[in-house]
Amino acid sequence: MVAASRSRVAIEVKESRPWAWAALAAVVLMGCGAGAYWYLHRGPVLQSKDAVVLTDFANATGDPIFNGTLRQGLAFALEQSPYLSIVDDAKVQRDARLMNVPAGSAISRQIARDVCVREGGSATIDGSIASLGSRYAITLEAIACQDGRTLAREQAEAVDKEHVLRTLGTAASAIRRKLGESSGSVQKLNQPLEQATTSSLEALQDYSEGLNVMKQGQYHAALPLYERAIAIDPKFTMAYYVIGVVYEQAGDMERSGAYARKAFSMVDRVSEIERTEITAYYYRATGDLNKEIDTYEIAVRDNYPRVWSFHNQLALTYNDMGRFEDGLREGLEASRLVPDFEAPYRRVLDAYLCLGRFGDADRTAAQVRAHGIDGPRIHQRFLELAYLENDGPAIAREIQWFTGKPDEYIGLGLQAAMMNMHGQRRASHIFYQRAANAARHQGLQYVADELEEADTRADALAGDCRSAHRTGQSALALALCGEAAKAEELASKATKDKPDDTIWNAVKLPEIQAVAALERNDAAGALDRMAAAAPYERAYPDANYVRGMAYLKMRKGAEAATEFEKITRNKGTSWGATWVHPNWGQYYALAYLGVARGYGLTGDKVRAKKAFEDFFALWRDADRDLPILIGAKTEYKVLN
Repeated sequence: MVAASRSRVAIEVKESRPWAWAALAAVVLMGCGAGAYWYLHRGPVLQSKDAVVLTDFANATGDPIFNGTLRQGLAFALEQSPYLSIVDDAKVQRDARLMNVPAGSAISRQIARDVCVREGGSATIDGSIASLGSRYAITLEAIACQDGRTLAREQAEAVDKEHVLRTLGTAASAIRRKLGESSGSVQKLNQPLEQATTSSLEALQDYSEGLNVMKQGQYHAALPLYERAIAIDPKFTMAYYVIGVVYEQAGDMERSGAYARKAFSMVDRVSEIERTEITAYYYRATGDLNKEIDTYEIAVRDNYPRVWSFHNQLALTYNDMGRFEDGLREGLEASRLVPDFEAPYRRVLDAYLCLGRFGDADRTAAQVRAHGIDGPRIHQRFLELAYLENDGPAIAREIQWFTGKPDEYIGLGLQAAMMNMHGQRRASHIFYQRAANAARHQGLQYVADELEEADTRADALAGDCRSAHRTGQSALALALCGEAAKAEELASKATKDKPDDTIWNAVKLPEIQAVAALERNDAAGALDRMAAAAPYERAYPDANYVRGMAYLKMRKGAEAATEFEKITRNKGTSWGATWVHPNWGQYYALAYLGVARGYGLTGDKVRAKKAFEDFFALWRDADRDLPILIGAKTEYKVLN
C-alpha cells in the first residue's frame, strides 16, 4: 500500500511540476535508505507502555501555522495507542524550567532527550515538515533517549496544506507499528486524525492555544479560542467537549450540559480514548455518576492507566459521592502524572478539606503555589481553607485576588456563604446580589440564577420566608416556608429534565419531598424519603440536616442530635466544595442549634446548653431580628 501510494504521488509530481522531481526523488531515496537500514539493523523496539517525549516540529516551511499545531496533532494521533505513553506537556515544561530553558522555548531534540532521561522515558519522537512546492514532506523519527539510536523512522507527503493533518495521522500510525504495537491494535485504535480532531490547521491551532491557557487554570480565558475553533470547523468534536468543561468550571451547568450533549452526538467521529472521555462526560452532564465512574474505571484498568484526566475525573466524581478516600487516591495519582496541572490539586484539596485533614491541605496549597499554578477555582479552595482555619490574613489575600477579575463572582459568593454561617443575612444578601450581578455581567445567567436561589434558600433556613414567597423559585425554600404543593410541583418539573441524575434523585428531590412531608406532619414519611440519601450524605450535610429535622418532629432527641452532630463534627465537608456555589456553612452553624434541641428533648441540659452556646458564639454578630435566632434565645431561656 505504501509503495503504490508513493508511485502515484511521483507520477502526479512529474506531470504537474517537473522542477520538484529531483527533490521528491531525494525524499524517496532517503526512504529507501531508511528501509534498507531497518532490514539490516533490526534493533529492539519499545516495550508496551514505554514513555516517549514529543519534540516541537522543525518547521522549514516558513508558515507559522505549523508551529505547535503539528505537535498537538501528533499527540492526538499517538494518544490513541494503548501501547505508548506520551510524557505530558506539564512535565516537559517543568523539566525544561529546571534545565533553565527560557519559558516559551520550542522543545528541541536536545531538550526532549534531556527531559526523556529525567522522566525515565525510552524515546523521543521528532517531527519535521518541509515544503516541496505546494506539497509538504513530513518526517517522524523515534530516537532512543539513552544512546541516540534511531528506533523508527517514517516519511510521508501531503499533496497540499489541507491534507497535512491527514498525512500526519498516517505517518503516526506507521510509526506506532514500527515501534512494536501490533497491527491489530493499530487497526482497532486508529481513527483518522482529521476525524478524531479536525481537518483544519487553524482550528487545531486555536484548540492548542486554548489547552495551554487551561493548563494554568484560566478556563474562562480559553473560551474565545475554543469558540473560534468550532466556528472554523463545526465538526470539531473535542472542541465542543472542552467548551463544556470550561462552562462547568464557570459554574454554568446548563451550557456545560448542552455542549456535553453536542459532543456526545458526534462521538463516532473521535478516537477511542476521546470517545471514552466524551461518553463519561456525557454521563456527568446527565448526572448519572455511576455510569460515569464505570466508564472511567474500565478505561484506567484496561487501556489508559496513565491518562491523568481519567484519574482526575474519577477523583471529582468520588468526591461528589462522598467517597473522599477514593477521591484522594485518584487525585494524588492525577497530580503525580501531571504535577504542574491545576485541576488534580483541586481534587486533592477537596478530599483533604472534606476529610478534615487541614494540615495536609495547607501543605498541598503550598505545593501548588510553588509550582506557580493559578486560577479562580484553585483560589476558591484557598479561600475555603482560610475560612476553615480562621486565617484572617489569608482570607484578605484571597478576597483581594478575586477583586476585579472576571471570576469575581466566585469570591463574592464564598463571602456571602461565610456571612450566612455567622447569621449575617443582610450583609450576605448584598454579597449574593453582587455575585449574581458579576456573573450576569460575564454572560452567565444560569450562575446568577443559582446564586440568587442560594440567597433565597438562606433566608428560608434562617426563618425569613419573604423572598421565597416573592420569587416562588426555590423548591426547598418553598417547602421550608410551608408551600409544600408549590415545592413539589417545581421538584416534579425538575425531575423530568434530569431523570438519570444520581444526586438529584437520591438527595435533592428526597430533601424537598421530606420537608414537604414535615409540613404535613408526616415525619415518618420524611425519614422514608431520606433513606435514598444515605450512600451520599458524607458530601451533603443538608441531608443530615433534613433527617435531623424529621427526628425533632418525632421528638426523638437522641437520633436528631446524632444527625446534627454528623455536620458539626465534619466542618470541612461544609466548605470542601466540589459543588460550584456553596452555601453549606449555614448548615454547619444551624446544626449546633439542632444538636441543642435534640439534647433538650432527651433531658440532657448540660449538652443542650453547650450546643446552644456554641451556636450563639458562631452567631454573636448575627442580625438580631432573624426569626430562628429569636426562637433559639427563647428556648435557651426556658432551658435555664
